Amino acid sequence: MSDKIISIEDQEGSFQMIFQRVMRMVPDRDKQDKKLQRLIAFRLRIDGEAAISEYLIKKIKEAIKCSYRGGLYDYLKDDLLEKTCLGDKSDDPPPGAA
Repeated sequence: MSDKIISIEDQEGSFQMIFQRVMRMVPDRDKQDKKLQRLIAFRLRIDGEAAISEYLIKKIKEAIKCSYRGGLYDYLKDDLLEKTCLGDKSDDPPPGAA
């Protein structure tokens, strides 16, 4: 089974360049997190660069609003954190507000 797993380090060419570009968005403290790298690489292959970039920006902003102090991987994998965040929607202006 392990022979079917493709490690991030073995990827070359344009995928590696795109992966590195996306990883620049990740906070410095989380850049070496292998679980996060694998999650991003997997989603990058499935969704593409634009979608994963947009998703990461949204989630990083949410984590900042919530004053989340844990790792980005933990925030991304735990849907309950997003639902219990108090600062999530309250700081956004209502639709049509000028």
